[in-house]
Amino acid sequence: MTQSIVVVRLTRNLRYKLTYVQIFESFLEAEPEPVVSDLLKALIQAQHSAIAPLSRYLRHLDVQAQELELDTKLLKHAAERDSVKAQLRFIFDGLKRAVSWYSTQLTDKQMTADAELRSLLIELGELDAAKLWRTEAIMRMMRVPTSAKDKAWDDQQHSRSQPTEAEWQPRLVEDVGRSDWENRWRSKWQKPDRRR
Repeated sequence: MTQSIVVVRLTRNLRYKLTYVQIFESFLEAEPEPVVSDLLKALIQAQHSAIAPLSRYLRHLDVQAQELELDTKLLKHAAERDSVKAQLRFIFDGLKRAVSWYSTQLTDKQMTADAELRSLLIELGELDAAKLWRTEAIMRMMRVPTSAKDKAWDDQQHSRSQPTEAEWQPRLVEDVGRSDWENRWRSKWQKPDRRR
């Protein structure tokens, strides 16, 4: 007998959650700095609080959650992250995919036909979104780009906060040109040039 799509998807989701608990614990064993350590502990606690209702729902569908094996491929990918920056990006990417997964499930009629399951998906999606938000905030604080392909954090911030006149101008300047008030505004509010 084939399993329903609901059972397959929820079982896979639970398997990932159990695997991520193991991953967060392994990252914690490296004794990272306190801010990262606190984040990992919070993520472990949040995973446990998500595992409980998900396991309970699956038991109603006659699925024995304790028999699930961890995802070895995911564990291997996590083990390859040898720096705190790489580990944070790994966590961020995983949470981003999880949040996207919940959004997708909530648009699927098979997954939302049962009101209890729909509520569970919303609850778990919001929990993962909160974890994603917290992880991203820590990464910003530590100046860790969210992707290894991104520029260094300082380069990102500099390029965002320093638009050149050719790139961007307020609409008013385009319409009426430069005026005396602009020069007065610059001298009053603009920060002095550091090179002087």
